[in-house]
Amino acid sequence: MWAGNNEDFFWFDFSTQIRIIPKTDSTFSFIYFNYNNHDFPQGGVNEAGLFYDANMVEASDVGGQNKKPNFPGETTELMLNMLRHCKTVPEALLLFDKYYVPELRTGQIHVADKEGNMGIITIDRSWLATEGFQVSTNYNLSNSDEDYKKCWRYPIAYSMLSVDDPSLELMTAVCDSTSQRKGASTIYSNVHNLTSGEMWFYYGWDYKNPHKTTFEQMIALGDTTLMMRELFADQIVVKAYNTFLVGGFDGGLAILNTIGDARLKEEKLKLFLQGILFDFESFVKSEKISVTKNEQLVRQIIEASNDKEFIAMIANQNISETNKRLADQKLQTIQNSGMSYGLMSGVVLGGSCLLLLMFVLKNRKKGKFAAR
Repeated sequence: MWAGNNEDFFWFDFSTQIRIIPKTDSTFSFIYFNYNNHDFPQGGVNEAGLFYDANMVEASDVGGQNKKPNFPGETTELMLNMLRHCKTVPEALLLFDKYYVPELRTGQIHVADKEGNMGIITIDRSWLATEGFQVSTNYNLSNSDEDYKKCWRYPIAYSMLSVDDPSLELMTAVCDSTSQRKGASTIYSNVHNLTSGEMWFYYGWDYKNPHKTTFEQMIALGDTTLMMRELFADQIVVKAYNTFLVGGFDGGLAILNTIGDARLKEEKLKLFLQGILFDFESFVKSEKISVTKNEQLVRQIIEASNDKEFIAMIANQNISETNKRLADQKLQTIQNSGMSYGLMSGVVLGGSCLLLLMFVLKNRKKGKFAAR
């Protein structure tokens, strides 16, 4: 039994964590994923082989669901209670059916277990999957129409899982093929063999060099928290970020400038710049994108980037007028450069309009998959 997940956010963020919780006399051991300074369990897996994650969908009508009681400790504690006590998907569905979960008005939960059960939990109902695999993206699976076509990742994952038997290679390929690299960003992916307890983590759009571990190895570390990036200390974007934390922007940029491949360099630079520009803690408090208040750093980021989408996003944030002008000038330079290239090559390049929506952190854009 296999499960996979992409952790997508509005930008690339280096603060994602793995929380490890040992077993007690009455509870399972488990791990879950969260963000620094925001201890909401984004997803997780327990020693019984129960896996879950969640994603954002179009808002649903609550109906009479709000007449149910809230779980003591609210949704965070309900998620953790599932990992502590539930062994199978049917047990998890029964647990959630008892309580009102307000976050599910704009989200849905995907669950799987090593016995081969898969299920979906929405605001108004839950059910067991009947096919040999299950896909959950930003499409409300309660809908019987073809709205799923609006989420480009759903048909990709569905078609890939339809033609091949589940394996590490297939699950990795699905995560890679549905990773987000424009607008939102996929921070990491996690693939689990729920039968064996093996786990593979992928970070920073690199699907060739996973961190391979097992549930038992993780639990052996004891009650602790790991930064996801610590598992990928040799990745050049992580080296650049860690250098920035100690020695400043120029040090981090110098590391990235050692990349010989221009396309790869631009990709890693984008991740690095997103990670140091946006203020995650302010976002959690305000539910709006915020940028660092260090105006010199903002200037350095603008000067270093040649990504049109990224510069346009910076220009629309709450930054100084001086840096707004600098961002507008850089954007104009990039656009003029692109136009000149298009005229020279005789290729007409189409544009796209990206709309970034603000939602509470608990309801991220992401996709996840399970197959048996």
